[in-house]
Amino acid sequence: MEKPPARKVLLDDTVPLTAAVEASQSLQSHTEYIIRVQRGISAENSWQIVRRYSDFDLLNNSLQITGLSLPLPPKKLIGNMDREFIAERQKGLQNYLNVIMANHVLSNCELLKKFLDPNNYSANYTGCPVFALCHPHGRGDGCDQRIRSLESPSGS
Repeated sequence: MEKPPARKVLLDDTVPLTAAVEASQSLQSHTEYIIRVQRGISAENSWQIVRRYSDFDLLNNSLQITGLSLPLPPKKLIGNMDREFIAERQKGLQNYLNVIMANHVLSNCELLKKFLDPNNYSANYTGCPVFALCHPHGRGDGCDQRIRSLESPSGS
C-alpha cells in the first residue's frame, strides 16, 4: 500500500523573520549561540536554532559581495571561552543580525533565510541571488564582473 504524499504547509515568504540571540552554551572546544527566530508577530511561529561563531563567519563571507561593511564581531583565538568575552560576542552577534535584518535586500536574501530557518529552505541552496545584492543601477565598481564570476559553474 502506498503512503499518501506528505502534506506541504504553505509558507508565506513575505512575512519577515526576526531573530534574537537568547543565550550561549560553552562546550569543550566551542560556544554555541541559541537564537530565537520568529516569522511575523505570532509567538506560535517561532523556533530556536543553534549556531556557532563559525556559522556566522560563513554567512558573513557569503554576504561580502554586497560591499557593505557588516559588523561581525572579530575572531579571537585565545581567550574565546572567557565568560565576559562570550557575553560581549553574543551582544555583537545580535547587533550583526539587527543590521542585516534592517536591510531590506539582505533580510530577504534566501541565504539568510536558510541560516535562520533551515527546515523551510533547501539544503542545496548556496547563496543569494547576487544580482539583487548589487546596486540596482550599477556602480561601475566591478560588481557585474563579481556576479559573472559567482554565477559561472567554476566560480571564476
